[in-house]
Amino acid sequence: MRAIQAMLSSLAALALLMSSLAACAPSGEASTQPAPSAPAAADVRSFGALRAIMHEGQTGPAVRIGDVVPGPHAFGVGALSALRGEVTVVDDAIWTSYPRDDGTVDVRRAGAEEQAALFVVANVARWQEATLDADVPDGQIDARIEALLRERGLDAEGPVPVQVRGSFRDLSWHVIDGRKLAPGGGHADHVRVSVSGTLPTAEGTLVGFFSKRHHGVFTHMGSNTHFHVVLAERPLTGHVDGVTLARGARVLFPAR
Repeated sequence: MRAIQAMLSSLAALALLMSSLAACAPSGEASTQPAPSAPAAADVRSFGALRAIMHEGQTGPAVRIGDVVPGPHAFGVGALSALRGEVTVVDDAIWTSYPRDDGTVDVRRAGAEEQAALFVVANVARWQEATLDADVPDGQIDARIEALLRERGLDAEGPVPVQVRGSFRDLSWHVIDGRKLAPGGGHADHVRVSVSGTLPTAEGTLVGFFSKRHHGVFTHMGSNTHFHVVLAERPLTGHVDGVTLARGARVLFPAR
């Protein structure tokens, strides 16, 4: 109970902090470079790779999370070593979610000793934001984010850390359960053996990354985004499989 209360308190403080800032304005470590025509939004580091996890069974530790967090102001997403669950980092707060046998998830504030098979992280002290003037269905999110990046003169090839705050519809999520996964399973197999759920409406935050250069590294083939969800009204964080961004939601990019 204390862990859940701490999570809710931290998320409330984070929301207040982000509002204030907005008003003012493959395996191993790899730093990526922006396209020459646009400045880098932030230095993004990735550890491990989806293709190695899925096709080569490399689910061992790629990084100790405490070695790269705090940043300060670190934001990150990934999967725990041995695919034991998911990890989401929000402004240096490390949240982990572990699958339970009864189909629920155990959300905890993790310590620095946790390890990840896949982890993407960036340090962002200040954010700029855009408010959506219309709903953005799941199949249009990549294109909308790319357009917003171009409008702001940011690198639209990526990688770019992104947050989305506000209301969501048709949110589907999962928390991986490596105990049930046979070797060589693809993305569909990962989702099938995971603890998963769907919410018709939700209020919270998406944390993730946009990149057209990292298919098979930290985005799945055919997708330019990798998001995790953090919900304030319930202790939940997990990988986003599908979502509609509701009108009025705020999309945040690093402020230059």
